Amino acid sequence: MNADHQQLQQQLNHLKDRLPGLSSRLSQAAVELKEAGVPVDERLSEQLIAYRQEFAGLKSRAIELAKTYAVPGVVAPTQISSLHDIQGILHTIARSGGQVNESQKALHYIDLFLSLTHRDQPHFAPLEEAKVKARELRHIILNSSPSNFPPDVPALLSGQHPCCAFLSLIEPDANIADEEWERRLEFCGRAFGKPLALAASRGKLQFSGTVEAPAPTVTAPAPTVTAPTAPPRPRRSPEMVVIAGSTESVEPTDTEAEVERLLSQQPVAPPSNLPDVIILPSSDESPSRNQIAPPAPNFAPTPAKMSGLSGVGIEVGLNVLVHIERVGDHQFHEHEFAGTRGKALRLEAFALEIKPPIPGLGIRYMAHIQGSGDTPWVTEGEWVGARGSGLRIEGLAIELTGPEAPNYAVYYKAHIERVGDTQEFSNGQFCGRRGSGMRVEGIEIHIDRK
Repeated sequence: MNADHQQLQQQLNHLKDRLPGLSSRLSQAAVELKEAGVPVDERLSEQLIAYRQEFAGLKSRAIELAKTYAVPGVVAPTQISSLHDIQGILHTIARSGGQVNESQKALHYIDLFLSLTHRDQPHFAPLEEAKVKARELRHIILNSSPSNFPPDVPALLSGQHPCCAFLSLIEPDANIADEEWERRLEFCGRAFGKPLALAASRGKLQFSGTVEAPAPTVTAPAPTVTAPTAPPRPRRSPEMVVIAGSTESVEPTDTEAEVERLLSQQPVAPPSNLPDVIILPSSDESPSRNQIAPPAPNFAPTPAKMSGLSGVGIEVGLNVLVHIERVGDHQFHEHEFAGTRGKALRLEAFALEIKPPIPGLGIRYMAHIQGSGDTPWVTEGEWVGARGSGLRIEGLAIELTGPEAPNYAVYYKAHIERVGDTQEFSNGQFCGRRGSGMRVEGIEIHIDRK
């Protein structure tokens, strides 16, 4: 059986082994809380948080592995709520024989290529001509059986296909040697023509549309041109969706002018001298007992707003507090762009608050952090991220909570490094690129009544 499957099974067994002791301590803590009002021990709380994070990561990786092997009948992530459910997925993969769907893996790179657009020329002729050939190849692969795959399939899987080299020019590895870069550029020039290769190398091309994360890449047998590094499989919930770029140019807003003014000043200090802490992904090591939680966001008061439309009543106001690299904390509101565009400044943390409050309506949110992965969901008014840590936010998701949540919808988009503004996402969808090395530079959020 595949090594990834074995690794996931080992992790699941490890979690199972910890359950008896954890449940016993939790039962004792419940008795002490009920009978004497004794607070739950801090270390036990930390262990419960760590278990939840490990469970979420294990669930995501099991679902992604099932996709890799094209296992039928896997339920939706929201229906997987126990280790028993995850064990069922792993059993299904084992019964399938672990046969990787090679055509889907090969088609992923074709689909990535077809999603490319030119930043300045919507109908860039060299790219359109190359896409015609890519569509023809896609059709051939779709209509071929594993016994008569065209030679392009093994070339794509091994990273030796020109398409793989070309994609590596779009999002290059920062550590690539100059000689290797020149070899790839020359190789792509011969395969696609010099104008298209130069456009890729100069950052004129970008990905657009919705493209799912790739399956694990097959290691190439020492090829001259290797495949672009595939993003790691998503390790946490929620929904596993990759952002779509936009080719529209965006003019600076008054809000960005204010950020420009702030950039000329000294960095803004956090509202408290307490250290900021981010809740990191799963680990067998529990956090330090003397770890201090981050200070609460210092939101400025926001006056209530009345809607002049549709007679709904009070408009949904939103405080958006972000921590911008070298700028510090800055507050924005609904429909405002919170951050910068084209300044190479990352968002390191954000916090949200419905203001004025609406009875029965709450909000929660999470983020994907550089080098750490997905954070747990946090509730209204809490920071997510690590202010002043130097770690970029690479994606986020937001959703509404409470009995009134079905009557409202939250919408959000982000400005991503080298991608631009994303399309608008809503109600818990993931907006960003996990593991791509691309920073979120700004966000825009609003809540509408349905």
